[in-house]
Amino acid sequence: MLWSIWAASQLVALASPPPADSAEAIRARLLAFAPAIDAADGQPVAFHLRVAGCECAAPAALALSGMRSVDLRARLAPPSLPYALIVFDAQSRLIYAGPAQLAGCGTSIAAASLLPRLLATSGAAPLISPAQCGCPTDSKESLS
Repeated sequence: MLWSIWAASQLVALASPPPADSAEAIRARLLAFAPAIDAADGQPVAFHLRVAGCECAAPAALALSGMRSVDLRARLAPPSLPYALIVFDAQSRLIYAGPAQLAGCGTSIAAASLLPRLLATSGAAPLISPAQCGCPTDSKESLS
């Protein structure tokens, strides 16, 4: 009986999603990591970070039209900031925090390819994904 109660409580704990990061918390940790940055200059800005556990070669910071790019990969980001790419819109509102490469079945895609659509959807909730980084791969590579 006691064992079944313990097992049920563990299953409930496993089923509950991890607490989501808030945009304000991400901004505060980013400013603590790099206090000299300024995300409020009237244009979108993308911050590129080096995240622990992401062993693939980091691509060069993408320069997107109309977006400032800040490369912070010279030093390792703290564990409390597990996002390789953090993007704010022109009003300094967080729109994306997550891996620079989105992995799935087959070839991964650059998260930067999503940015124009995310920037165009004003008022939408930010896309925050603490997923592990995805390394660019060839879809013909073995999964073993």
